[in-house]
Amino acid sequence: MSSRKTFTQSQRNEIWLYYINSRMWDIFNNDRLNELQDSGSYIYAQAAPCPFCGEKMLKAQYQGVQPDKSFSWDIDHIDNNPTRNNVVNLQPMHPWCNKKKAGQNI
Repeated sequence: MSSRKTFTQSQRNEIWLYYINSRMWDIFNNDRLNELQDSGSYIYAQAAPCPFCGEKMLKAQYQGVQPDKSFSWDIDHIDNNPTRNNVVNLQPMHPWCNKKKAGQNI
């Protein structure tokens, strides 16, 4: 059984920023993201849609700091390989969505 990597606050910030500035815009429709931001529902520095389900995640509710909150997020390995910890292979995702994704072998 492999041990899970612990990410520092600085690393978590880098992963969040890479996601909101790059990956998120590739995953979701730009018009929808702009609409969410314009409505005030999402300020992407603080909230973003989960790449798996599209529901809100709050940056302040990182699972390792505030576990099991409604908008919690954890760090997902996009290719499901926990040894590849470069920022392009990491993204924020709800913990429950991460488990579902892992079960689907996406």
